[in-house]
Order: sequence, then C-alpha cells, then structure tokens
Amino acid sequence: MVVIFYGTGAELIKLLGVVRRIPRSEMLLICTAQQRAGLRELHPQLNIEPDMYLSEGWRGKDVASMKQMLGLMLNAHGKFATQFLAIKKKIKAHDKKQGTKSVAVVHGDTLTTVVGAYMGRFLGLPVAHLEAGLRSGNWRSPFPEELDRRIAAKIARIHFAPNERSIANLKKEKTKGEIINTVYNTSKDAIEMAGEFASKRVEEMNLPTHYGLVLLHRTELLENKDDLEAILKVIHDHASTKTPIVFTEHTTTKVRIEQYGLGKYLKKAGLIPIPKQRYFDFMAIVGRADYVVTDGGGLQEDSYFLGIPAMVHRKISERHDGMGEVAWLSGMDAAKVAEFLENHPDKSTFAKQRSGISPSATVVDWFLDHKYIAATNQD
Repeated sequence: MVVIFYGTGAELIKLLGVVRRIPRSEMLLICTAQQRAGLRELHPQLNIEPDMYLSEGWRGKDVASMKQMLGLMLNAHGKFATQFLAIKKKIKAHDKKQGTKSVAVVHGDTLTTVVGAYMGRFLGLPVAHLEAGLRSGNWRSPFPEELDRRIAAKIARIHFAPNERSIANLKKEKTKGEIINTVYNTSKDAIEMAGEFASKRVEEMNLPTHYGLVLLHRTELLENKDDLEAILKVIHDHASTKTPIVFTEHTTTKVRIEQYGLGKYLKKAGLIPIPKQRYFDFMAIVGRADYVVTDGGGLQEDSYFLGIPAMVHRKISERHDGMGEVAWLSGMDAAKVAEFLENHPDKSTFAKQRSGISPSATVVDWFLDHKYIAATNQD
C-alpha cells in the first residue's frame, strides 16, 4: 500500500500523476489540510478525496500565519494519535491480502512534508520523498523550506530526485537509502494535464492580451515589511495601461499586505489584482503571460517548462532548471526586478520543454517493481 501524506494544493497537484497511476484501493491518502479552503475546491475538481483529514485547516480556512500553523499541527498530531492503531491495522490487513509491502510518501518542502515523513516512520514504514535533493545551500533561504527538505532527507530512505544536481546534493550529504533519478519534477506531468481541468474562469476574467504576472508568497519575503514594500513599489511604479501587471493575491500575501498597510501599492490603472486561482486555471494565466515575477520555486519551474521568462525574487533558489536561460535571480534586490520589468526577454525566443519522459511513471514503476503496489492491479 502507498500511504501518501499531503496538505497543500501544490503538493496534491504535483502528486497527481502518481495518484492517477495507482489503483485507489492501493492508496491511503492522509491530508493535513494546510490549505483547507483551496483543497475544498481542488478535491472535487480532481475527483480525489482523502481517506483521512488530520485537521480542518484553521477553522476551515487556509492557514495564514505561524500561530495558525501551530494550532493546525497540534490538531493534526492529536488526530493521528487517536487513529494510529486503526491506520496500522488497515495497512497490515491490506498488505496481507494483496501480498504487498507499504511505503509512506511525502512531497517537496512544506511542514506537511516533515510531519508526514515522521508519521510514516512512526507507522513503521519506509519513507519516500518526491522532489528530493533540491538545495539552496543556505538553511536560512528559503526559510523554512530548505530546512524542511534537509529534515525530510534524514528521515526518508527512498529519494526520488528530479535531476543529477539533486542526486549530487544527496550523495554529498551521505543520505541513507536509495536514490532514483526521475529526470524531471513531477510538476511536468501536472502541467501536461492542465488543459484537462481548466475552466471558463480565465476567459471570464477578460485579462488584457499582454501582461506580466506576479505571484509573491514566501515566508522570508512576507515576514520582512521593508522587502515586501520595496517589491510592491517596483511593481506599482511599472504597471500602466500600456504595461499591465496581473497580481495574484495569495492568501498569506493578502493578509500581510493588509497588516502592513501596503494596499495602496495595488491601486493603480494597469495593476490588476486577482484572487488566488485553482492551479489549472492559474496555469492558463501563466501560459498567456509575457513574463513572470515570483518568489516561488514551483512557479519558476512551471515557467521553465512553459518557456516563460521569469524573475525569481529570492536571494537563493534550490531549483536550477532554466536558471540563467529563462529564469534569473534578483538576490532580493528590487532594483533588479525593476530592470527586468523594463527589459524582460520576449517569450517568443523560448521554447516549451518537451520530452516523453514521465517522472510520475518512473515513481510508480519503482513502487510496482518493489512490491508496494500489487502487480495484479496494474492495467
């Protein structure tokens, strides 16, 4: 049995190619619901429902602060403790019936990644980490994501790494267990499925023909008022009816902007705030953008696959796909973002990344070969 822990929409989406390739009877989906509101929309869209919620987010909403995250995790641990024996019993019964072994799976760099990893170990299971080995080299940046990855690597014994550089990082750290090269991140499979799930929302938004897209949501930026204000000012100053910018109001970002009293920077002709979108609708918006400004490694990677020039507003990035080719680091220097906005490359000069390799298929095939999935249940 494959026991998958996730808590955010991004995690589930990047796991989608894996989840769709495993028979539902062979999986146990456990959700911490870090992004409860977002998952409430995403689950029915993907026709996926977890077997167990360890929490209801923060009072039924997405977690938007460290205090709320602490409350969520206390609830999640309490629920896990009460369900521990029942989960163990279900896993044991399934494996006895199917002749399989069981494995716990986590993805990426969230708090759920770490919590799911050690919960898997408590269940007596080997832990598989997808998107393993990404490193910035500095535990402070991105924080806490870099630490989450390093902790997960210590717990996991199966490491699905998306490229040779990630493999080298894991070997340098003398990581225990087996390392498998998936060649790409599983987000590649999600992007290729995007058209299947996109809705009519994007058309109804009546966005301009040409625009830049901004998504900022990392803790290291949002916890520093001066840095956040500096980048918002640059975006505000550049936006105009001739050079429109679509600004995605991520849940936590919107909270911080309101707390810091920075909402004035989003009020200007040509600056178009939009609410946080479902992933597949958002990918349609990304694909139409002339360029992207983000502090998110996931969107940096999506831009690479889609051939969209991107400025990554971070000091360091653990993701290196397309860096220096289609994506560039600002080093948290708002002036470099301003320069990019004025002189960004034309996206027509970049091509989408195309390959027949499916990283999700690589993961599932490995599980099948190692008897974590019953061969008789495969198509």
